[in-house]
Amino acid sequence: MAKRVIWIPVVVLKGKTGYSAFSPAVEGCVATDKTIDRTLSRMKEALEFHIEGLQLLKQSKRGISESLKRSFEDYGEEALYASLRIAA
Repeated sequence: MAKRVIWIPVVVLKGKTGYSAFSPAVEGCVATDKTIDRTLSRMKEALEFHIEGLQLLKQSKRGISESLKRSFEDYGEEALYASLRIAA
C-alpha cells in the first residue's frame, strides 16, 4: 500500500537555549533542538511517530480549519511558520 503525503502546519519559536516546535493541528506533539533545521527534523520524526501510533491519517486529510488559521496569528512576527511534508 502506497503512503500518502500530507502537510501538517508547524510553529517554531526561538528560546534562550535553542528552538521549539509544535503543531496546532496535532495536540501534544513537540520537538526542541539548538538549530531550526534540527528542530524541524525532530518535529517531523515526532509527527510521523504520532500519526503512525494514533492512526491520524484520516483526520489530517481534512485540511486546516479557520480556527486553526486564526491560532497562528496569536504567535506574532517572532514565530516561524512551517508546514512539514509527512509520508503516512
